[in-house]
Amino acid sequence: MLTSVPHWAAFLITLLVVSMTVGLHYETLQRLGNQAARWKRLRPRVRVLALIISILLLHIVEIWLFGLGLHMVNFYPALGDVSGTHSFTLGDALYLSATTYTTLGYGDLVPHGPIRFLLGTEALVGLVMITWSASFTYLEMQRFWKT
Repeated sequence: MLTSVPHWAAFLITLLVVSMTVGLHYETLQRLGNQAARWKRLRPRVRVLALIISILLLHIVEIWLFGLGLHMVNFYPALGDVSGTHSFTLGDALYLSATTYTTLGYGDLVPHGPIRFLLGTEALVGLVMITWSASFTYLEMQRFWKT
């Protein structure tokens, strides 16, 4: 399991990125909920559209957080690599992050070594963040539609 320095490094990087993602998600949804309460003069459809666009942007930022973490890890070969590409660029890292975060997982880019922990955890975090957003959206829409 965590028997070597690269494994510990991958674990700590994962912990950092997950903490940033969950913290960002919490703070953004809280602020969005407070802000949405002030959107009473907007039509319900516009309120829901603004809410959905805001949440989609939040998920894109979170995908970027994981993608940047993955891209930085790529500079340290002891932490592993990604096969399926000749040179692993930032674009590749963001693509792999997006397919992992959404649990789509095409399988064309495959991680090897300790960075698998980062990507495996990203799939779980993405699932939880998407579910959290869906619950939040449902509650906000109920509030919008009551008024």
